[in-house]
Amino acid sequence: MATSTTTTTPRRGPLSHIVDALRLDNRQLLLETLSHDPRLGDMYNQPSNNNGGDSAGGFITHQEEGVGDDDNKTTVEQQLIFGSADLRRVILRQVMHKKKESKSRKSKKHNVTCQIEEEEIIKDLNDELKLLSSSDSIDYVSKIVGDEILSPSGDGSAISPYNNATSTPAGSNPFGHSTNPFGDDDTDDNTSSSTITTYILRGGGVDLPSLSAAALHRRQQLKSSSAAVASNRYHPQQQQKQQDKVFRFIFVPRITEMERAFLSELGVVDDNISNTPSSQVGTNYFESLPIDLIPLDDDVLSLELTGGSSANYGTSLVVNESDKSGGLPSPSVAACMRHSNIEGCEADVADIVARSLIKLQLLNRGNSDDNDESSLKGAIARVQGLGPLATAVIDRMMLLRIEEERMEAAQAEEDMNNQYDIDGEQSGGVINDHDEVVNAADGVEITTHTRTATSSLRQQNDNDTNSTPTSPSIQALLVIDRKIDLVTPMLTPLTYEGLIDDVLQIQVGGCVSVKKSIVEPDDEDGNGDQQEVILPLNDSDPLYAEVRDKHVETFGSFLQNQAKALKESHSQFTNRETARDLTEIHQFVKQIPVFTRNLRSLTNHIHIAELVKSAAEANSFRQRWQTERSMLESEPCYETLEDLIASGEPPYRWLRLFCLQSLTSNGIKATRYDSLRKEVVQTYGYEYLMVLNDLEKAGFLRKRETFYMDSMATPYSTLRKALNLINADVDPSNPEDAAYVTSGYAPMTVRWVQAAMKGYAGLDEAMKELPTSPLHRGPLVDIQQQCPAESLSTALKRRKEPSLGTFAKRWTSETLSSVEKKPVMLIYFVGGVTLTELAALRFLSRSSSFPYTIVCCTTEIVNGSTLLKSLSC
Repeated sequence: MATSTTTTTPRRGPLSHIVDALRLDNRQLLLETLSHDPRLGDMYNQPSNNNGGDSAGGFITHQEEGVGDDDNKTTVEQQLIFGSADLRRVILRQVMHKKKESKSRKSKKHNVTCQIEEEEIIKDLNDELKLLSSSDSIDYVSKIVGDEILSPSGDGSAISPYNNATSTPAGSNPFGHSTNPFGDDDTDDNTSSSTITTYILRGGGVDLPSLSAAALHRRQQLKSSSAAVASNRYHPQQQQKQQDKVFRFIFVPRITEMERAFLSELGVVDDNISNTPSSQVGTNYFESLPIDLIPLDDDVLSLELTGGSSANYGTSLVVNESDKSGGLPSPSVAACMRHSNIEGCEADVADIVARSLIKLQLLNRGNSDDNDESSLKGAIARVQGLGPLATAVIDRMMLLRIEEERMEAAQAEEDMNNQYDIDGEQSGGVINDHDEVVNAADGVEITTHTRTATSSLRQQNDNDTNSTPTSPSIQALLVIDRKIDLVTPMLTPLTYEGLIDDVLQIQVGGCVSVKKSIVEPDDEDGNGDQQEVILPLNDSDPLYAEVRDKHVETFGSFLQNQAKALKESHSQFTNRETARDLTEIHQFVKQIPVFTRNLRSLTNHIHIAELVKSAAEANSFRQRWQTERSMLESEPCYETLEDLIASGEPPYRWLRLFCLQSLTSNGIKATRYDSLRKEVVQTYGYEYLMVLNDLEKAGFLRKRETFYMDSMATPYSTLRKALNLINADVDPSNPEDAAYVTSGYAPMTVRWVQAAMKGYAGLDEAMKELPTSPLHRGPLVDIQQQCPAESLSTALKRRKEPSLGTFAKRWTSETLSSVEKKPVMLIYFVGGVTLTELAALRFLSRSSSFPYTIVCCTTEIVNGSTLLKSLSC
């Protein structure tokens, strides 16, 4: 008889303690940033005001002795303006949203709408900001009075995050007391109120259009301010309120000097580092919010480096090719490959990834003794990299490690010199424990939050020896450049999660937004077609954690078995013929909320499964899969490409096949290429000439000018044979090979992971086909990290270490653990990872023959459409 697994608690991953620390760290960083008034200067070293005068902003009055109750506190209102819908979704749903179910979800058996749930999140945010202001004994309370998104059209306007609401033009009522939809409006009339316009933008140089839109939005608000000052010339208090407008620019994860210069050219200068008087109209403050890695699951961490919507670069290229989710905006586009391959800013991407690895290694210390000279102090012992960008990341990471150790030594020396300073004078220049460690040359930012998270893990281990490992949790690191495998993103996935993304477009942050009528077709309110619900797609849903990697041929029957098991468990208890004692009744009552939640989850997934399976059974879907398989076998399919473009195939669907043909055939014949390019322009528009040009620059397309037979060996054919990429005999219902994720083709990156276990034996010729780095001869970097830290060039001079498989066996034998436990390998995809690859890597991780438990990190989650759209922006 089938047993229900929907009521069981999902098993946490091997890095659950690091995942929890990251979530706590990210949340606390956001709360402390939003709770701080930038006009007070440094966030953790606010100057005391013993003269009773106004603060820098002119609104906040400090009290000399304690603070009064909340009604007597100054309210600092903030209007949040997000640079993109993607960034807003990440901040609200991954940083602020707690993993426990919301009140609205608990109280109802039906799904709640997106707007209701997000308003609840912001209400909770305001409650925590109020609590934080009370605990820190400060005399003002920060309050979020609303949030908007910069329009993707780039005109400087701010729009509602919900597509059923109207847009708000820039400058409309920007300075009046705004009604707060997220909290109580019963503020005291004696409470002074000021509004700060807070822009939350993607930093690191990956989304300059949103910076430009923010500067334009600010300019339009200043024009509105000037008009308001003129109209209130007889009301000095209103004039002062207009003139004291504050603009706050928060960059996630950090602001670069290039971004400062860019904003300066647009007339926005940071008043924290300039001599501009604070009383000037339009005071600006720049801040960094060092939130990088976002835990999507216990085994997936992502930087979520998206550049907003492709609409930022021109609405003519925005095509919602599969609008089955309810009229949603166009899906987000990846930013990493565009920034590194098209814009030539590999160093920026390498820096962001390297910093996230430094944070992970700080959290990886466990309870190891930092005074032990043989201890790596959290540094991952074995490190490999495949591809030029992977080499750049490792090089940057090792330089940051050297700088971090130098700064730690300087900090320790400073602490020792100040250990006799018992009084701890505020004006004596004592180092504040909350300050960031910053090096002006390299810009190293290791926040105290990360150190505190590490310390808390150690304190927790004092009470529970099983909570935190005594040795580093991550034993091996493999960094993979997306450029070594451009084929896999072009393919159509055949797993449940991959098909959801293909049909409904999984949004940034790991959720999907659908019409309410899809998951609740029997809803009687009649508004299902207008309302949207957001369903989280992560391991917080035990059912989804089990079904996500199932093949299209099996996930339907799996869900049916779950439904039968759930029905049987309920009918067994409600059977009147069976006597029940009070204990059993009490246990059943306690399980009612769990049963309701499981039933709702099962119902949702059954409806979604019906939708995606019907799409997978369509003739167009089957034809596309057959065309992909022919191309993977290195067969030319030019006639099919011509037929598809003539039939009006959506542009990026067609471009995926076009790129796949080029990648598997070592380019397209010049005559064929020119003919197809002409048809692209005639069918989709002249704008796609620029798209084709960018795809050529990124390496997805290549025009062969020289004579070359299609039957001749190509780099891809060499890799296909050497890595055994095609396995047509795989059984999707009982898979024994990772190739089941596409019904016969194994992702190339996954095959390279398997090859790493054997030291890449017999793959010398295949290695020659991979792109190389100017920093190192060959595509592979293989080093052993040391303590103290050393540079990459020094590490490469050491003798070659054994394979990762041998390294895992050695670790297992040295730990002498009584519990069967595999070491953890972190695989970091720079340039994005597909859901197809994640499913295949989970398959490897569960396999008893694979020596590691795999945890994935990535710059973003991508598919063929989002990847190509990012390159064509």
